[in-house]
Amino acid sequence: MSPAEPETQYQPRWPTLWACLAFVLAALTVCLPMLSGKLLLGDDQIIVGYGFREWGAAMFRQAHSIPQWDPSQFGGMPYIAAMHGDIFYPTAWLRWIFPIDTAINLGFALHIILAGLAMYLLLRALRLGWTAAVVGGLSYELTGIVASLVSPGHDGKLYVSALAPLVFLALVKAIRDQRMWGYALLSVVVGLTLLSPQYQMAYYLLVAAGIWGVYLVFFDPERPAGIRWPVPLGLALLAVVLGIGISGIQAIPFLEYIPYSPRGAGGPSAGWEYATGFAFPVSEVFTTILPQFNGVLDHYWGSNFFKLHTEYLGVAVVIPAILAFGAAGRRRLIITLGVIALFFLLIAFGAHTPFYRLWYEVMPMVKKTRAPGMAFYLVALVVCVFAGLGVDRVLRKEVTGKRVAIVSGVLAVFALIGVIGGLQPFAQGLAVPQQMGAVQANADQLRTGSLRLLVMVIGSGLVLWLILRGTVKDGLAMALLAVVTVADLWSVDHQFFRFQPPSSTIYEDDALLTHLRSIKPPFRVIDAGNVYHPSQLITDRIQSVLGYHGQELRYYDDLLGGKGEWKNLGNPNLWDLIAVRFVISADTLRLPGLHLVQGPIVTNKGMPAYLYEQDSAPPYVRVVPAAAKVPEDQVVPTVTDPRFPIESVVLYPESTTVTPAPIQGPFIPPVPVTAELAEWSPGSMRITLTGSTDKEAYLLIAENWYPGWEATSDGKSIPVRRGDNTLISLTIPPGARAIDLHFEDRAYKTGKLVTLVALILAFGFGFLPASVQLRSKAGV
Repeated sequence: MSPAEPETQYQPRWPTLWACLAFVLAALTVCLPMLSGKLLLGDDQIIVGYGFREWGAAMFRQAHSIPQWDPSQFGGMPYIAAMHGDIFYPTAWLRWIFPIDTAINLGFALHIILAGLAMYLLLRALRLGWTAAVVGGLSYELTGIVASLVSPGHDGKLYVSALAPLVFLALVKAIRDQRMWGYALLSVVVGLTLLSPQYQMAYYLLVAAGIWGVYLVFFDPERPAGIRWPVPLGLALLAVVLGIGISGIQAIPFLEYIPYSPRGAGGPSAGWEYATGFAFPVSEVFTTILPQFNGVLDHYWGSNFFKLHTEYLGVAVVIPAILAFGAAGRRRLIITLGVIALFFLLIAFGAHTPFYRLWYEVMPMVKKTRAPGMAFYLVALVVCVFAGLGVDRVLRKEVTGKRVAIVSGVLAVFALIGVIGGLQPFAQGLAVPQQMGAVQANADQLRTGSLRLLVMVIGSGLVLWLILRGTVKDGLAMALLAVVTVADLWSVDHQFFRFQPPSSTIYEDDALLTHLRSIKPPFRVIDAGNVYHPSQLITDRIQSVLGYHGQELRYYDDLLGGKGEWKNLGNPNLWDLIAVRFVISADTLRLPGLHLVQGPIVTNKGMPAYLYEQDSAPPYVRVVPAAAKVPEDQVVPTVTDPRFPIESVVLYPESTTVTPAPIQGPFIPPVPVTAELAEWSPGSMRITLTGSTDKEAYLLIAENWYPGWEATSDGKSIPVRRGDNTLISLTIPPGARAIDLHFEDRAYKTGKLVTLVALILAFGFGFLPASVQLRSKAGV
C-alpha cells in the first residue's frame, strides 16, 4: 500500500477536531489542577518570572505602552533590551486581559496542546494516516523535554518546542506542495520563535530547518518534477530573513545591549566553560527510557549541578519509532531525520564529545550561548515523527509480530535487570566518588522506575501485537495506542508538574512589606538573607540592590565586585552611591548606622525576617563639585576605596567626552547648589535645583546609566554620561533650575519599524500570489 494513501486507514468524521480533542485531554492529564485555581509556576517563575510578567502587565495597563526601563533590580536595566521574558510573544496579550495567574497557566497549557497539534499537522502533511498522526502528536506534546519544561518555568523553551513542527510543516507546504503561503507561515513561525524569546532554541531550529529544506529540494521522492533548486531555497531563505525581521522589535534592542551585558566580550557569561555548562551527559542517555537511572528531581545525581527537567522519550514512543526503520518509500526521509537527530544529539552532549568544539568555534554567536542540552528537543521531535511512521507501518501490517516481540523483549530485559537491582552497580560505576551517596540513595527509585518501565513495555508491545493480529482495529486501535502512549509519558511527566497555590498566597503580604510600600520611592533594599523571592519585591514595587536576572548591566556587576560574587556589597561608599536605605535580614544585625524597624516576623516562605534602616537615608540624587577621568580599570578600585570622597568627586572613564577642571589641593569645597528628586517613575524623573554657582558642578543619580537616557534643561539637551562606573551623571548647565531625564531606547524604535515592515512583506509574500490567482480565475 502506498504511503501516499492515508485515507485507506481509519479516520473519523472531522478528523482534526477529534485530534484536537485528544490533545486537550492529554494536556489535562497533567494540567487538570489549573481548573481548581492552582498555579503552574516553575522554579524560575516563582523566583522572578512572575514578577517580570506582573510588573510589565501593570505598567502596560498604566501607560498603555510597553515599559522600557525596569528599576526593580540591580540598579535598573532596560526592560526590552535586557529581555524580561515573552514581552512581545502573543502570551503577553493574555496578561493584558486575564489575571496573571490565569495568563501563566494558559500560556503553558495552550503550548502543550499546540505541540501536539503542530506535530499532528506535520505528520498528516507527510502522508501518514490519522491514527499515526494523532499518536505522534500525543508523543510530542508529552515528551519529556517538552512537557517537563514547566518544572524550571522555562516557558520560552516550551514555546519554541511547540512551534518547531510548524517550521517543518511550512517547508513541506512551500517546497513539496508549492504553496506560497507555506513561505509566509515559515516567516511568521520563525518570528514567533525568536520573540519567545529563546534565541538559542530558535537557532537550533533554523539549522534543522536548513537540513530539512535541502532534503525537500534535492532528495525528497515527492518533490515537484523539474524543480529548480535556487527558487525554493531562495524563497525559503527570504522567508527566514523576514521571520528574523519580524522579531526585530525584540532582537535589535537585545543585540545592541549584548556589549553592556555579562555576555559581552570579556564578561563573566562567556567562554568555553560557560558555554558548555548544563549539557546532556552521554552517561545519562539511559534516562531517555529510564529517567530514574540518574535520578529524577531531588534524586538526581548526574554531572550537572541540578536537573529540573527530563529527556524521557517513553517506551510507548521508542518501540514504534524503532519499527519505523525499513518503511517502504521512506528511506530517504528516515535518513534525513536521522541525520538531524544525530546532529543535535551531539550538540546536546556539549563538551562530552569532541564535536562541540567544532560547533563552538565555527558557528556564529554560539560562544554567547550556554546549556547545549536544550538541543535535545529536536532529537525528541524526530523520534516522535519516527513513532508516527512506526504506528503507520503497524496499522498497514508492514511489520511482523516477531519484530515487535524482539524490540519489546530487549527493552523488557533491560527493565527486568533494573527491577532485580542489576542496574545499580552500573550506575555506581559511572558515578564519581562525590556522587556515590546520592547514587545509593537513589537505589529504591531506580528499582521502582524499572518496574514502571517493565509494565509500560509489556503494555505497549501487547497493544501493537494485538493490532498486528487484527484483534483490535480502527477506533479501538487508536484509543488503545493513545491510552498507552499518554499513560507511559504521564507516569514520568506528572512529577514535573508541581502546582502552587494562587500568587496571592505565594507572595502573601506581611508587616515588613507593608512598611516598605508605605515609603515613597525611590530607594533600595538589600535582602541579605534571600528572605523574599525577587518576584515578591518586584510586585510590591520595592527596588532591590541585587535580584535574579542574569542579563543585568555588567558595569553594575563590576561595581558590586563581580557577577554572583558581589565582593563589594558591604562597602559603605556603595551603599551611599546606590541609595541603600533598608536591609532585610533573616537574623539580627549589629551594624553601625542601622536601626531596627520591623521584626522578627515570619514571611510567607516561613523564614524569620528583620528590617533595618540606615540612620540617615542616602540621597538618590546629589550635586558633586568636581570630576576626574581615570583609566576604566581604575574606576571601581578608586570608588570603593574608603578614602575616596564620593560626595566631592565623580569619576569618569578616560573615554568619556568631558573635560573636567583640574582638582586643586586635597580639599574640594562644596558648591552652593542642592538637588531634589521632585518626580520619579520607571524610566523618568525630574530633578529640581536650588542655588547657583559659577563653578562647574555635576549631578550624580543612583540609577544605572545606559544609552537611551536623555536629559534636558529649559528645553536644551544635556549629555548623559556614565559616572562612578555605572551611575547616571551629567554636567549641570549654568543657571539650571530643573533637569528632566527620560529613557527612550532608540533601538526599540528601529526594531518596531523593522517588525512592521517584515510583517507586511510576509503577509504579501504568502497571500498576494493567492489573491492574484483567485482574481485571474474570476476573470477580474
